[in-house]
Amino acid sequence: MGFIVALLKDNPKATYAEVRAGAEKRGLEVYPIMYGRAQAMLGLVRVAPRGTGQARRHERAAATAKSAASSRPAIDNSSLAGLVKGIREKEAQRARYRAALERVGEILREALA
Repeated sequence: MGFIVALLKDNPKATYAEVRAGAEKRGLEVYPIMYGRAQAMLGLVRVAPRGTGQARRHERAAATAKSAASSRPAIDNSSLAGLVKGIREKEAQRARYRAALERVGEILREALA
């Protein structure tokens, strides 16, 4: 890594191929990630702040989905009336989703016609 940093300090526009060739002459092994990290250390490339990558976005999406699921009322199956009410609510929800999907289908058919 020290070799890469030193070379990039001398020549900030050096390509990975040039760095790798120079390293091979000295018996060193260089990987693309090392080249990228050296560029980042020297401020030659923009680097996103830690925790803003794909894994963090997936964590946020999962947390949002979990909170949305927990906010939905569960079907009260402790009594027959609660069970029937819950089933009717779910059926109404399904009908709303179906109507929305049918509307999306109509819009797509109009757009593609």
